[in-house]
Amino acid sequence: MLPDKRISILKASLKLFVSQGMHTVTMAQIAKEANVGIGTIYKHFKDKEAIMQQIWIEQKKWEAEFVFHNYTEEGSIEERFRRLWGKVIRYFIENPLEFQFSYLFAASPILTKEIHDIAMKDFLVFNKLFQEGIDKNLFKPISAHHLRLFTFSSINGWLLWAMDEKIIFSDQKIDLFLDMAWDSIKK
Repeated sequence: MLPDKRISILKASLKLFVSQGMHTVTMAQIAKEANVGIGTIYKHFKDKEAIMQQIWIEQKKWEAEFVFHNYTEEGSIEERFRRLWGKVIRYFIENPLEFQFSYLFAASPILTKEIHDIAMKDFLVFNKLFQEGIDKNLFKPISAHHLRLFTFSSINGWLLWAMDEKIIFSDQKIDLFLDMAWDSIKK
């Protein structure tokens, strides 16, 4: 069975966008990397912006499948925080291209509010967890949405630094970072 050409285009584009930037990559480069014709790209996508938007949606879907696999709402808020954010960290460690894409392009104006709403719908579990903590007076006085964004930004920054410094990731290092992330938002 032949691989899905649409997925091949997305994965090739992901690699090229991360390594060269979206604006410098040509459709011909994407076609070559994906081993498809340029016409095949235009059959699936209007332009590079549409490719980028679909990468974001697919990448967040893949991430959500990893993070929420076998997730239950059992345990304390801190235990669930550590379990969920630990899985986010491990996903990005195991998927460095997706991490780089997320880091480089999450704030791009090409990823409109509508695209973010589609891509991030599964991650509202984090907002629910943070709201539960707010309701129990566990967290600093900021919205659940902003707690999620702060924690995500902290994780992104730490992972970027750690990868750049060639830090070897271990369970102990991840636990230490989760301690710091928790401590930064709790009252």
